[in-house]
Amino acid sequence: MVDVRQRRRLLQAAAMLVLGGTTACQALPMLRGRPAASAPAVATSVPPLARIPRNASRFEIEAIDDSTARFKPREASWVREGMTAYVVDPLHRDALVARLRVVSVWNDMAVAVVTSQVTRVTTDHVVLMVPAPAPWWHAHPFWTGSMAGGLLGLLLGIAATS
Repeated sequence: MVDVRQRRRLLQAAAMLVLGGTTACQALPMLRGRPAASAPAVATSVPPLARIPRNASRFEIEAIDDSTARFKPREASWVREGMTAYVVDPLHRDALVARLRVVSVWNDMAVAVVTSQVTRVTTDHVVLMVPAPAPWWHAHPFWTGSMAGGLLGLLLGIAATS
């Protein structure tokens, strides 16, 4: 049975983690019964924890094996081997269930290995994947800046010679 002091320490440590003011390492002394020296009680200037971006694509899980999950990326041709995916539970407001690493993509089916797991992955869950960012040389600002710089250099060169 958990006594009142231990329950209070657990609640304080959980509140510190939820508020984002500390990390798990900073809350550990609180769980052991000692107050955390550097852990603030309320989040002040600490940014919120990183979340899965809103542009993540959802894929339905087709089959689950012991440590692998199979899903169909369908029209998402950007899914490649080595990419990281997240499994979330849509019934519990997208609670994180597991993290996956895509092992192979073939015949419109992707196979991913579970790398870390909070709860057991089922076919009721969905896979979330974020497209890889475009390389810097594919970005429009790069080419716009290059053209503007070239044009400005050309104009300054013409102005300097005349």
